[in-house]
Amino acid sequence: MKNAQKLVFALSLVVAGILSYQVYQSSQGSASKDVKAAYLPGGDFELEHDGAPFNTNQLRGTPYILYFGFTSCPDVCPLGLTVVRDALNSDSALKDIPAVFVSLDPERDSAEAMHGYLEFFHKNLIGLRGDLVKTHAVAKQYGTYFIKAPLPSGSSDDPTQYTVDHTAYYFVVDADGELQRVLEHNAKPEELAEALRALL
Repeated sequence: MKNAQKLVFALSLVVAGILSYQVYQSSQGSASKDVKAAYLPGGDFELEHDGAPFNTNQLRGTPYILYFGFTSCPDVCPLGLTVVRDALNSDSALKDIPAVFVSLDPERDSAEAMHGYLEFFHKNLIGLRGDLVKTHAVAKQYGTYFIKAPLPSGSSDDPTQYTVDHTAYYFVVDADGELQRVLEHNAKPEELAEALRALL
């Protein structure tokens, strides 16, 4: 009898724990980390902005978008930055949200080139660059793959004739610097805006 009582008591503790966890998860709502965000290391990093060191811990207190690309990108990056622009412009509550753009082509993306390129899309875009070693390290933190690829029309002896193949996601980071959401590149501006609003 005592063993049965102990078993019932133990099971009740397990059930209570499960219910408590479910209540907690429900209370977190859409601000809970998604599966991809929970899997990736994420975290702060330091690169250069306009020639000066910039650490993402400077963005504490506000959520932000993180996006990887390069200024010579013919289609994927312009489309992605357009989604970022439209998301930030869709709601006055998002008008001051920063968006960080990390160059995957630091050999060609100078600070000046990045400034002019990003300014075209949105004033909140912060362009960051570093050497290839640092760039690979940051990309790894966020599960981003990139590699140089020759252009079909490029001359083999011209080192500037290449493109950069890369994965493309929208990373949504909360005000504490924690990666919370990873949105696919085909996400709509309203989806990105909703992910940001959940963190305000």
